Amino acid sequence: MNSRVVVAPLSRANIEKFANAVRAALGISLFDRVDMLRLIELVLPVHLEGFRYEIVPDRDLGDAEATTSTTERLIRISQSCYDSARGGHARYPFTLAHEFGHLMLHTGKSASLARGEVKAFVDPEWQADNFAGAFLAPAEMVQVCTSISELMRRSGLSRDAADVRLRVLKTALPFLPASLTNKGC
Repeated sequence: MNSRVVVAPLSRANIEKFANAVRAALGISLFDRVDMLRLIELVLPVHLEGFRYEIVPDRDLGDAEATTSTTERLIRISQSCYDSARGGHARYPFTLAHEFGHLMLHTGKSASLARGEVKAFVDPEWQADNFAGAFLAPAEMVQVCTSISELMRRSGLSRDAADVRLRVLKTALPFLPASLTNKGC
């Protein structure tokens, strides 16, 4: 049986509140799009003591696109992930927000190994995914959107991530291409 890392339990509601509090502490409105590269490169090094990031060759991270060391306050980003994020690929803001979630939720916290099935609320990956969704697309932002394409434009989420966020919030929105919303990108 495989061992898995588990952390202190967090409910989805508590993660949502925490993500909103982090946005507020960083001066980011619940309705503003977060530029994750700007946050990692310029904001966090100034506002989060001991934080640093590295862009590393893809081979250094194996199959991972990015990793976080919560003991070193370090986010390591593969070169291809970084290049894709700089190029505006919609998948990577979520990837970077997920790693930021690990940093914010798990730095300085104890973790342990568990055997067998692990409940979602103690799974650090589940927690980081929920933080990323809430951080990039707060419920308040989602509530003012009239379509999935508008949510994608406002939040920077990919279509898949936007669909997951809507399911988490138990919300349905139609998909209207940006050309039909008269809002463009």
